[in-house]
Amino acid sequence: MMQLRRMRGFTLIEVMLAISLVALVMAMAYGGFRAAVRASNTGEVIIEENNRLRVVQQFVRRQLMLAQALDIEEEADGERIRFLGDRDRVRFVSPMPGYLSYGGPYVQQLSIERGMEGYELVYYYAMYNGYEPGDIEAHDGIVLLEGLARGEFHYLGMDPENQEVFWADFWEMTDELPMAVAVEIDLEREHGQVWPDLIAPVMVDAGRQDGQVRIERAADMLTPRGGRRERR
Repeated sequence: MMQLRRMRGFTLIEVMLAISLVALVMAMAYGGFRAAVRASNTGEVIIEENNRLRVVQQFVRRQLMLAQALDIEEEADGERIRFLGDRDRVRFVSPMPGYLSYGGPYVQQLSIERGMEGYELVYYYAMYNGYEPGDIEAHDGIVLLEGLARGEFHYLGMDPENQEVFWADFWEMTDELPMAVAVEIDLEREHGQVWPDLIAPVMVDAGRQDGQVRIERAADMLTPRGGRRERR
């Protein structure tokens, strides 16, 4: 007589162990998926931020390089103001780039201002034709960069007495243009981006063109000379 063998089923422990293994595999797969998504998003953020820094650098360099020796305003004593610059701001006249669809020269200003989160690099402009003192302050600024640790402007000039060049964070000769403007910015970026050295040699200098200075990088900046005072 043939005996039928009983089919042995799974125990509760075996079922729970199988479920635990499946859950562990799914958790590992989900964790890997999330890590891949985060890496992809981080990469996109870094690329976007690097592109923005590059565009802002190109714009700031271009506007400063094309500064023109045009009168922004005239003091009561007849002194002409063609360029204003200190540690926190620089004001000058320069043509707008064509892709912005603005024609002719504009009074422009770059400022380091305190914002909601750290400092900001803010850009102002007003049409040069018919410009009156205070017009540029009447316009809302455009934030080019935000979340900065700090930023400063420095100006390259030449002492008219001994022909020595100097860097200063305050431009005293407002009727002349500096030979170059340096923009130093400390970024606060979690992905480690830095602001590359930016020194923009001013291409037009009606007040002084008798000297040539080789400008390589911001780290090579000289200390102020010739009794020029620094503004703190």
